[in-house]
Amino acid sequence: MKKNSNQIDLFSADNKSNQSKNILTAIDIGSDKIVCFIAKIDEITREKRALRVVGSGYCQSKGIRNGKVIDQKEAEKSIRLALDKAEKDANIEINNVYVCISGDFLKSHVLKGSINIPERTIKQEHVAEVISITNNKYTPTNQKIIHIVPSNFFVDGTRNVTDPSGLVADKLGVELNYITSEINPLINIENIIKKMHLKIEGFIAKPYASGLACLQEHELDFGSVCIDIGCGTTSISIFFEGTIVYAKTINLGGWYITNDVALGLHTSFEHAEGIKNLYGNTIMGANDSEQYYEIPNDSENTIRSKFKLSNLVSIIKYRYEEILEKAEEVIEKSGYSEYAKRNIILTGGTAGLPGSIELAQRVFDTNVRIGLPTKIGGLSGEIGSPSFSSCSGVLIHCLKKSKKNHERISIKSTEKIGNFFKNLMGQDF
Repeated sequence: MKKNSNQIDLFSADNKSNQSKNILTAIDIGSDKIVCFIAKIDEITREKRALRVVGSGYCQSKGIRNGKVIDQKEAEKSIRLALDKAEKDANIEINNVYVCISGDFLKSHVLKGSINIPERTIKQEHVAEVISITNNKYTPTNQKIIHIVPSNFFVDGTRNVTDPSGLVADKLGVELNYITSEINPLINIENIIKKMHLKIEGFIAKPYASGLACLQEHELDFGSVCIDIGCGTTSISIFFEGTIVYAKTINLGGWYITNDVALGLHTSFEHAEGIKNLYGNTIMGANDSEQYYEIPNDSENTIRSKFKLSNLVSIIKYRYEEILEKAEEVIEKSGYSEYAKRNIILTGGTAGLPGSIELAQRVFDTNVRIGLPTKIGGLSGEIGSPSFSSCSGVLIHCLKKSKKNHERISIKSTEKIGNFFKNLMGQDF
């Protein structure tokens, strides 16, 4: 049985464009930076395909706060700059993109459904029926559905059944995980992309993308949580039995640490960011109270003040610990904490602070590792760091959607059932 077959959105649609089918483009819209990856799909064998980044571009994010557009003109400039750099690097003109989003406007919830099998042999009609019944339980809100990711099916109480068709059983069940977003933040991003004469092929939630990029096969299956600590937000995604079962984003990240440093050391935000990157740590060292460093000053005539390293570490540690504790609260409330805490993976730019693993191990009292985007090629140097995990995860998601023979439930019996799946959630899925 192939792993992670259920990671593909059940209701994904085949989108056509003038762009080469072997080229995929991802844009990660973050509060700190905008990242654009252009990747090529390499045909390894008839069944196996691999991704290779052929162009990348990134720049400082302006006009974005906590994943939302607050200045349309500045946000457009930033996105254009990152895209232009990637196009120039790849020597390819892009027509369509997948966009990664983050923010506390993302929600996640699971619906369960089941049916009896009077004939005792599960057919594709039964599969379609149980999904339809489960989906009918969804109550429309002001949220737009970003992903509907099915867990594996339940057959007579047995979990983790990838394809139940043909099995003899009395009962068939399924869980559908809905990841949704408030509509207005999406519209604001969509308007910017349209001004650039690009087509959005789909939005991808950052918690989902980060987990796809960083978690290994056994972690996806056995139970893990991926915590992506970015600049303005921290994304938490929980995976179990090969699929995402919970996702949430909180508006807390590295920006808040830098702001605390700026206030504590009485300096500008820009200088605080530099101090954090040069001397920052989340764990107090034995001699930190004896080490002093100068605070940069914009004026040459002003006497430069100094700060004690232990004071800086205290400021950083307090806020970083708060971020981890908030993430732990999310995990506890998810209902999946027992599985999530088996493996904890930290990623995102802020996760690179020295001592982050040690502090996380104290908070969570379990094994912790740093997650890197290692599943696609071409990520050499800086773009292979945790800061670029979510953009890599978008490409992995796109590759799964682009496969002609999806590693999901095969719908081969009749055109009627195929149309059912295409129309169940509308044209966007």
